[in-house]
Parts: sequence; structure tokens; C-alpha cells
Amino acid sequence: MKTIFLSLMLLLSLISCSSEREIRSSLVPQMSVQELRSLRDSGEIYFLFDVRQEWEREIARIEGSQILDEKAAKLISTLSPESLMVFQCRTGRRSQIAAAHFQTQGFTRVFNLKGGIDAWSIEIDPTVPRYKSKKQKSKN
Repeated sequence: MKTIFLSLMLLLSLISCSSEREIRSSLVPQMSVQELRSLRDSGEIYFLFDVRQEWEREIARIEGSQILDEKAAKLISTLSPESLMVFQCRTGRRSQIAAAHFQTQGFTRVFNLKGGIDAWSIEIDPTVPRYKSKKQKSKN
């Protein structure tokens, strides 16, 4: 369990430091927000992990998502490699890295939510607030 938690902490620090080039080079399949909505409606068992920071989750969240933290790491350690996992962030960049990490851990049904919660807000549920990253806010 300690190994999984340490791996998760390393992953979260890598997410915050990764470059655009690293993200693009990953081979993680993308799931559209329409596909996620269909998946939710189907009743199939899946896990939606949110890799954003807590301040972001306080602004907006997709119902049913769970933050990627120690509790989630414990859950993931019990999952079958065939478990369906979707990772999301604000725009899909950070979640791409998280999804790639779990793909390398042997999970075979791992997806990145294309466009993240931003796309969810625009295309599926306009009641979910949109927001800027702290980096974007400081540029204004």
C-alpha cells in the first residue's frame, strides 16, 4: 500500500511539472464527454478519478467523480486490471498523465476525458461552473 501511495504522490508532482510535449506523446485513449454521459446512463461500472487540486473541486466537479488521493489509491489497488477507469482534470492535460501512469501499471481500460470538466460544462451540463487556472488568472 505504501508503494501505491508513494507512486501516487510522485505522479501528482509529475502532473504539475510536465510539459505539453510529454502529454501529447502519450497513447492513452480519449473518451469524449458524450461517451462519458452514455457510460453513466448505461449503468456499467466505472471509476471517474479527478486529478485536480482541492481548490478546483470546490469550484466545480462532475457528479460521481472522486479525487485522486490516498483513499483512491487504496481503491485502485483492489481493482482488477480490466476495471474501467476515466481520469479528468480541467482541460484534459493533467489527467492524460495520470491515465498514462495507470496504463503503465497494467490497467487495460484506462481513458482520459477529452477536454476535461471544461468540455463537460460546455457540452453536457452548463450548470457546472467554468474557471481559469491560477496561472491564467495571474496573466490578467
